[in-house]
Amino acid sequence: MYGAAGSAVPAWCLLVPEIPSESEIRNWCIKYLARTLDVSEQKIDPDAEFARLGLDSANSLYLIVELEEWLGIELTTEVIFEYPSIAALARHLARRPAGEDSAR
Repeated sequence: MYGAAGSAVPAWCLLVPEIPSESEIRNWCIKYLARTLDVSEQKIDPDAEFARLGLDSANSLYLIVELEEWLGIELTTEVIFEYPSIAALARHLARRPAGEDSAR
């Protein structure tokens, strides 16, 4: 069985969402935080801890919710503390197995 008419991709492949790359996740987070914190993207250091960037607990929860919606996974609130920077979080999220619907 194949996907769309004329497609050489088996239908089962269409069921597993593609995991964005580490750089895609990092860039998404940079853009999101720049908008949220009302600063330019250039001022967002992906290696800086979220607290140092000015992210408070409420905005941390909003970030988690937005990431969950974008990536189609469930995240715990502790993920921000376990991976305290954009770079660390992006690395972690990009390394989860394809089809896994949660990332600790």
